[in-house]
Amino acid sequence: MNLAHTEPLKHRHSILIVDDEESILNAFKRILADENYEIQTARDGLDGLKKLRAAQKPFSLIISDQRMPVMNGVQFFAKAREIFPDAVRILLTGYADTDAIIDAVNKGGIHLYFTKPWREEELIAHIKQSLSQTELLMENRRLVELTKKQNEDLVELNKTLEEKVKEKTSDLLAKAEELNVSYEKVQIMLDGTVKTMSKIVETRDPYTSGHEAKVAIISCKIAEEMRLSKEQIEAIHIAATLHDIGKISVPSEILTKPGRLSDLEMEIIKTHCRVAYDILKTIKFPYPVADIILQHHERMNGSGYPQGLKGESILLEARIIGTADVIDAMASHRPYRPALGVDVAMEEIVNCKGKLYDSAVVDICVSIYKTRGKEAFIQEENSTSTENLSPFAAH
Repeated sequence: MNLAHTEPLKHRHSILIVDDEESILNAFKRILADENYEIQTARDGLDGLKKLRAAQKPFSLIISDQRMPVMNGVQFFAKAREIFPDAVRILLTGYADTDAIIDAVNKGGIHLYFTKPWREEELIAHIKQSLSQTELLMENRRLVELTKKQNEDLVELNKTLEEKVKEKTSDLLAKAEELNVSYEKVQIMLDGTVKTMSKIVETRDPYTSGHEAKVAIISCKIAEEMRLSKEQIEAIHIAATLHDIGKISVPSEILTKPGRLSDLEMEIIKTHCRVAYDILKTIKFPYPVADIILQHHERMNGSGYPQGLKGESILLEARIIGTADVIDAMASHRPYRPALGVDVAMEEIVNCKGKLYDSAVVDICVSIYKTRGKEAFIQEENSTSTENLSPFAAH
């Protein structure tokens, strides 16, 4: 298996290994001896949970066997996930039980699994890649906190300036201008942070580079043709630019797999909507960005995920982004197939109009297609930036 090259780790990570076989624990200690990791071991799930609760700093990686006394790996990971939800979880199994592994994905939130016996070099490579992914999450959390702080600063700045305007009515125009300039500066910083967060996914999946930016452009075109409000278009721009950020938690070998995904791999892919929601829900955007992204794979007949919403229960902004996402994905090259083209994408959304995709949104796409041609949905590599269409640029 060819694994993506990972940059040297910047932090010293803690790893917990849980297995009832002493030989397995010793094997891990041996193969990881030359790495700069803090290794802890446990003989069963209860001992593992005890060490998680007593930890002085978060564990970055948790590895557990499936078949153990007291509690199995699925039961252990379900509880471990509550203690350290950000830790990468790897399941070890000595038998090919797909149902148990899918159960581990759904209940324990595992990211990878290995069947015993494993290849040492492959295991080490996956551990390094998982910890590299953890560091990306840490960097993403830093950006989230930065954005949150910028929003809070903006709120406080607005309050301060509004109070000054009330106190000095004679300076009303000057203060209003100052408020507008300050607001514009913070919005520019917010826009830059959003784009930086979007780039994180592209570093892990080069085959879809520019996808989020192109979906943002298409989505904003649809929203403008639908005569949506400025606020809705701003929300769509941000949500579309970040709609795939949850794929930071998906192993890169799944994202770049040049063939059909297995049921298990699809279950892992489907977690990206919920991961994105968990990342963004604490940021006080003036729009429901996290909810829009959570719903962008929902479909009109309820066949979508992760909540199985139907029709008007799905936010209009999510319906627009979901349709734009399909158009760009089908029109673009993917590692498992060549580009199908805009014509095929339009056939898809028209054939599934009202069943998978919102009828009004599809009608607008058809109108754009007929009046502007397929070029309206294709962005050249040197024009994939949404800067010109960014609602912030208009302020």
